[in-house]
Amino acid sequence: ETIINAGYDTSADLWSLACMIFELTTGDYLFDPKASEEYPRDEDHLALFVELLGPMPAKLISKGRRSSGRSGTYFNRRGELRHIKSLRYWGLADVLQQKYHMHTLEARNLASFLMPMLCLLPEERVTAKASLEHPWLR
Repeated sequence: ETIINAGYDTSADLWSLACMIFELTTGDYLFDPKASEEYPRDEDHLALFVELLGPMPAKLISKGRRSSGRSGTYFNRRGELRHIKSLRYWGLADVLQQKYHMHTLEARNLASFLMPMLCLLPEERVTAKASLEHPWLR
């Protein structure tokens, strides 16, 4: 929500927490965007979100003052990224298993803890209180 200038609230802290837990667990950034001559760094950042979390919700895109419409920086009118066309979904549990060689059960448990914090729609993101009840913390 900050990249597309859609406003944010305290639910953004849960997103940040998920990113930090991933980094502490794996030693890598969850999202590590790069710039190129073809697209800006922020668009790559958004592409990384889409590859891990699925399509960007139209509701979120429409809130962004820098995201869509004729003057949209990142998305076209169909909700697709303007410059990055080839995206491949790779779910978090699979990333943890395949890239970090985490045991299947451990990867699924960690992914089930982090994914609700990474909900693309801030109003649907899990609360801190609900996160504290997750079995991964036990």
